[in-house]
Amino acid sequence: MAGQGSKGGGQVVNTQPTAMTAAPMQPQPSFNVNQAASTGLQNAMGATQQAVAAPLNVGAYMNPYTQSVIDTTQADIERQRQMAVNDLGAAATRANAFGGSRQGVAEGVTNAEFGRVAGNLIAPMRRDAFNTAMSNAMTDRSQRLSAANQLGGLANQAFTTGRTINQDMMQQGVLQRALQQSLIDAARQDFAGYANSPMQSLSPTIAALGAAPVPQSSTTRQNPGILGILGGLLPFF
Repeated sequence: MAGQGSKGGGQVVNTQPTAMTAAPMQPQPSFNVNQAASTGLQNAMGATQQAVAAPLNVGAYMNPYTQSVIDTTQADIERQRQMAVNDLGAAATRANAFGGSRQGVAEGVTNAEFGRVAGNLIAPMRRDAFNTAMSNAMTDRSQRLSAANQLGGLANQAFTTGRTINQDMMQQGVLQRALQQSLIDAARQDFAGYANSPMQSLSPTIAALGAAPVPQSSTTRQNPGILGILGGLLPFF
């Protein structure tokens, strides 16, 4: 059977599974609420100053695909312009007026019109992209200020918590001091009782002796003086 030793060796072999030894827990770093309040306040002030004083980098919030859209639009307009110029050349050829002044004027008007169309299309695109980037930059700055304000609130909360802990510790110290003083006063009273115990135990005996009559004797001494001494000696003469 499992759990019994061999007959020859006489030793008992434990075949029961042993529980795994739990790994010792690592000590957690202590949290200093006062240090947290100071660090949070410093970070909040730094973030607020950076959000307010730092330049507003609008270019960092521009849509990276804006220029690609503009380039594609310009390419489409340019292709349409070339097609229109080719159509003018073909029409001039059919009219036996290719290279004439009328063809040059028509091409100039066509190029100007396509330039106006390109400007009307691309300018709003750039304006909208800039306005969007500006709005995103201002939103990011507002969010940074809100985060700094929240961090400052947490720092104030940590400061209030630390002050509350200090006040609780002070009150606890006052209570402990009062309790220790009560113990000292009680011990002092007990010691005074122990010190006065012999005298208190003799009080009934002393009281009994004071109540019993005690016989008293008195001795009277006379000082006759020189005349008294001479008067006492007269009968002998």
